[in-house]
Amino acid sequence: MHSITRVGLLCLASAHGIDAQSLAQRVTSSDGIVHVIYPSRPTACGDGQTFINNLFGRSTYYSGNSTFTGHGSWSTRPCVHGPARVMVTVMIGEVTRLRSFVGPLPTESVRGITASAAEATAWLGDLALRATPKVASEAMLPLILADAPDPWPLLLRVARDDTRPLSVRRSALNWLSTGVNEHLGIADEGGDTEDDEMRKQAVFALTQRPKSESVPELIELARSAKRPAARRSAIFWLGQSGDMRAVEVFTELLASRR
Repeated sequence: MHSITRVGLLCLASAHGIDAQSLAQRVTSSDGIVHVIYPSRPTACGDGQTFINNLFGRSTYYSGNSTFTGHGSWSTRPCVHGPARVMVTVMIGEVTRLRSFVGPLPTESVRGITASAAEATAWLGDLALRATPKVASEAMLPLILADAPDPWPLLLRVARDDTRPLSVRRSALNWLSTGVNEHLGIADEGGDTEDDEMRKQAVFALTQRPKSESVPELIELARSAKRPAARRSAIFWLGQSGDMRAVEVFTELLASRR
C-alpha cells in the first residue's frame, strides 16, 4: 500500500466515530506524537521534513525556530504546495511541543488527524492564547499557515494581553510585523537597490541606540517613511524590539488601506 495512502487511512481511522469531539480533545486523547493535517495557504510550500517557503508569497525559509533568506541548500530542494502539518507531542494529556511542516506527508505510518482549516485555526488560536509560553509561541507559525482568514486580530489580542508572559507577546509582535508588511504590500521581494540596502542599514543602526530614542523613531518611520525598503525595515525592527508601543502602531497599520 502506498505510504501516503497509509497515512490517509490512519487519519480517517483517528477521526471515525469521534466527530463530536473537538480537535483539541482528539489531539490529547492519548500521549505520544500525533500529526494534525489541514489545508495550507496557497502560496506556502515545503519539503515536508525540514523547511517551509513562500509563506507570504516570497522566498523566506522557516525551519523550526529559524528563518533563512537568500540561497542555501534548502533553496535547491523541491518545494511542494500543501498540506500543512503540525507534529504534536502530548504528555499526560497536555500539548508540550509543536513543529510545523508543509508538503509531502511522512512515508511511515503515523497517528494522524485530518482537520479543516477552521478547526485547525480554532485549536491553534486557543493554544496561542492559553498554552505554556513555549507551546503558545510555537502555535503561531502553524496558525499563520492555515488557509483561513488572516490571524492578525488574534495575534493583536495576544500581544495586548498583559496577563500573558512577555515572551509570548513578543512572539506575537514578531509575526505581526510580517503581517503588517504583507498587508501594506511592502513585503521583501528581493529586488532592493543599493540605495535601498543603505536605507535598511540606516534603520538597523537606529536600533542600536537606546530604546527611548530608537522606538519613537521606528514608530515614525513605520507610519510614514516614503521609501518601501525603509518602512519595511522599520516595521520589522519595531516587531523585534518587543516594545509594547508597537501593538497600537500595528493595529493602526493593519486597519489602514494599502
